[in-house]
Order: sequence, then C-alpha cells, then structure tokens
Amino acid sequence: MDLEDLFAKNFINGDTLDLENRRLGDEGAKALAQMEQLGQVIKLELGDNEIGDEGVAALAESPHIKNLRVLNLKSNKITAEGAKHLAHSGNVSNLEQLVMKFNQIGEEGARYLAASENFASLNTLDLFRNDLGPEGAAAIKQASYFKNLNRVRLD
Repeated sequence: MDLEDLFAKNFINGDTLDLENRRLGDEGAKALAQMEQLGQVIKLELGDNEIGDEGVAALAESPHIKNLRVLNLKSNKITAEGAKHLAHSGNVSNLEQLVMKFNQIGEEGARYLAASENFASLNTLDLFRNDLGPEGAAAIKQASYFKNLNRVRLD
C-alpha cells in the first residue's frame, strides 16, 4: 500500500482526506499517523478500515492531527482501549465532530470519552451501535466537558 499515492489521490478541496474503505488496518493507520501531510487535513475520513486500538493509538499520538476538526472512525474495530487513547490525547482538542458509530467501545469507552477535557470543542458525537449500555449513555449525557455538544447519537 502506497500511502503517499493514496494521500495525493484522496486529498480533496485542500482540507479533506477521504480514505474510507481502503483496508488500512492498524499498520496503515500507524503509517498515516507519521505523515507530515496529515497536518494539512481538517476532515479525516477513516471509516470501514479495520482499524483497531493500535491504529487509533498511533493516530491519537500523532502531532500531525492537531488541525483536525472532523474525525470519522465509523465501522472499525475500536474498543474501550482505543477510546481511551483518543480521550487522553491533547492532539484532538480542536475536534468539532467525532464519528465512532459501529465500533465496540462499550460503557468503559464512553466513560473515557465523557471524562476527557480534550473534547471541549465537540459539537457532534456519534457513538451509535457501540454497546454503551444505560451507564455509558448516561456518562455521555452528563459529561461536563461537552458544553458545545448539540448533536449526539447513542445506542
């Protein structure tokens, strides 16, 4: 997989990188996280890529994601551990939209997200079909850091 080529062909409108359904997996996500060009991206589409917790950890730790406003990680293999990496990352503080529907973060992952001060800029959070349960949903709804949140989609 030539990520440089994928980036060049899928970097749209000077701000959007659409790599949805490219079978990147964790290794592809790790390689992407190291690319300096990622710093130009405002909207990152990574849905349907079989990305798990290792790949999300690499992305969360990447200094190149600080400009992201939209992160779409729908339909991957992310668990509570991946949610924890995102929640603890200072690099996601500019995110306005986080889409993680159809993953497996569960109640524990919801609690990590809800407790993170790094998501204060979020206005949209989509966690549909993540087995949050009543406790996880309640944690999201009561999160004190989600002051700007106006669109929420839970189980």
